[in-house]
Amino acid sequence: MFSKQGLGKEERLCSKKAIDALFTNTDSHSLSAYPIRAVYRYTEEAGIRILVSVSKKRFKHAVDRNRVKRQLREAYRLNKYILKTLEPKNNGIDIAFLWLTDKHHESKVVHAKITSILNKIAQHNSSL
Repeated sequence: MFSKQGLGKEERLCSKKAIDALFTNTDSHSLSAYPIRAVYRYTEEAGIRILVSVSKKRFKHAVDRNRVKRQLREAYRLNKYILKTLEPKNNGIDIAFLWLTDKHHESKVVHAKITSILNKIAQHNSSL
């Protein structure tokens, strides 16, 4: 399911219907590890899919938004193995990573926060 390198198309959350369900359903969960907020939901579709969002309100210039999105995707890509163990219990998980601040952070801080969020999701899943 997971590619060894990269973040494949099957790992990205693209469907408008799935995105709407993620943000409107009552079965969605939310976690924060400042400056990142994660909204996640267990799904019936196989696999773990992610969405990365950085608001134009936070960063006016596209180059700044793109830098933060690259940091978030890379941090997830390097730590997605944490969620590999979750797939047999549930069919899948949709996760949205949202950037909460208008400041840049070092990549090591972003990696630590993403790792923290993924560990919390794994703990929540094991308690189900």
